Amino acid sequence: MAKRRVKKRTHKKITEEELASIPKSMVIHLGASLKNHSLSQLVADVRNVMQPHTAINLRERKSNKLKDFIVMCGPLHVSDLMIFNQLEAGNITLRIGKLPRGPTLQFKVNSYSLCKDIHKILRHPKSIARDSSIFHMPPLLVLNGFGKILEMAQHEKLMVTMFQNMFPPIQPQSTNVSSIKRVLLISKNKDTDELELRHYAINTKLVEENRNVKKLIQSHHNLKKNLPRLTKNQDVSELLLDPYSVGGLTSDSEVEDDAVVEIQQEKLFKKEEIKKPVEEGQEEDEEQPAVAKTKRAIKLTELGPRINMSLMKIEEGLIGSSKTLYHASIKKTDEEVKSLEKKHQLKQQLKLERRAKQQAAVQAKLDKKEAKKARRKARKEGEDAEEEESDEEMASQSEQEQDEDEDEVEINPEDYENDSDLYSDVEV
Repeated sequence: MAKRRVKKRTHKKITEEELASIPKSMVIHLGASLKNHSLSQLVADVRNVMQPHTAINLRERKSNKLKDFIVMCGPLHVSDLMIFNQLEAGNITLRIGKLPRGPTLQFKVNSYSLCKDIHKILRHPKSIARDSSIFHMPPLLVLNGFGKILEMAQHEKLMVTMFQNMFPPIQPQSTNVSSIKRVLLISKNKDTDELELRHYAINTKLVEENRNVKKLIQSHHNLKKNLPRLTKNQDVSELLLDPYSVGGLTSDSEVEDDAVVEIQQEKLFKKEEIKKPVEEGQEEDEEQPAVAKTKRAIKLTELGPRINMSLMKIEEGLIGSSKTLYHASIKKTDEEVKSLEKKHQLKQQLKLERRAKQQAAVQAKLDKKEAKKARRKARKEGEDAEEEESDEEMASQSEQEQDEDEDEVEINPEDYENDSDLYSDVEV
């Protein structure tokens, strides 16, 4: 049986190093937010945005604490943790923490719209299941309104870096353009410093080809599309060479010229078709890539959700009571910052001292337990030795008794040589 050919160019295996370098995320909500059905649906929508490198089927319980998820992020190689929380006043916050040591960004969610709300307002919505093929690749991150990196403030640079590291980087030379099927747009309003998060699906259409040819191609990919009618044509060439269907942009409802881009696609041709000389070490039926340029019109369809949020605070540590690097509403002077740093150092020193005392107490308890075990072991060994000595004494006593019994039973025939009583019981 012939050996099956394995595709090496399009089916490359991911190495362990590349798999470990891919950022993974976990989106959760805890506390009172579990009772908010709308917020639970928002968490599910955000998980769809972060696919495929996220915990899509994660279930939270009332008994779960934040520490439980942080502990489990290590074995699962999770690099980003997104936490939605609802305060007692009703305000919703979003915290994005970088594992394992931080920093943590805290946002205030001003307003949000779910995916089902987006579908209601669109004229031609696109309903996609969460196991669809467009979620097999991460979205393309687009940042708008942030300006140049050199002109940004320190907290904005940190925020942009956090957003960029939440998704795997794109390599223009090796990334296939057709694999990018979604866009995550994060735009900043310079007047209010609010962030707007949008999620889109990318649709492409052929531009240069004949309209009838495009109908045939679309009917091949989608069986619900109707085939073009051939009742008025005598030959297929009349359908393909129709002068009134050339160009693609024949109505005002079509896309504009700005949305038309040129895409380079690699197609596989055999050597007989491209007529290239055979190189050494290659087989005759080997396929070689050839670059073909096509023009396509790009259209974005919003999937949802929409989130309007504002940056409130940046913490140095992961999540919890750690040093604050930036606060939107509270500003400190240099003297206040220095005094806070001193207080923070004192707290850290006291924390280390308490931890050292606890470790010393724990070690003392362990030593005490080991000493007790050693005493019990020695006592047990002594009892075993005494039992062995008593057994030896009993064995020696039994041997002596046996020897005495043997001495009593032995008969010396010399003492009864001339005595006829010795043979009195013998019958002749």
